[in-house]
Amino acid sequence: MPMYFARWPDGSFSLVHACDEQDAYVQLDELGVEPAELRLMESCLIDFELTDSGAFRLHEFGVETLGEILDGYPALNAALTSGVLDDHDVVEDARGIDDREAAAKEVLRKAVQAERERFQSFEPSPASTEVGKALQGHLAGSGHYVDALVEMVAGERLLEEDDDDDRKPN
Repeated sequence: MPMYFARWPDGSFSLVHACDEQDAYVQLDELGVEPAELRLMESCLIDFELTDSGAFRLHEFGVETLGEILDGYPALNAALTSGVLDDHDVVEDARGIDDREAAAKEVLRKAVQAERERFQSFEPSPASTEVGKALQGHLAGSGHYVDALVEMVAGERLLEEDDDDDRKPN
């Protein structure tokens, strides 16, 4: 089953294991209305450690996985590969950048700001059917999610119908 990378408008991201893109949107609806970007990942290796307090903490990403994640963050990726932030660890350096030089802080600050603003004007997609659009107004879900619901209910209704060979299709 494929893994999808979902980039949210606020700059955060999620990974979801789903049968297809529609299933990914349906699952992601649990976390937010709709990601600004959704794409298939070629690899996914994430390592977590168990802390003494019984919590899980991100330990590291696999090299290929980190590369795919950074593909979704072009400004940050450019900053990290600029040479100014060579020793920056995207997992461990989450504690802060206070001990860095002013130039490195500024490069990182601008990159993070650019990534947070990149999808600022993102609008969730509308549903593709009139029934879906009406439903979307009540649910405040993404068009992808509402379309999946309408398709699922329509499929169930069609399965409930008795076969009538004498009836003509309309």
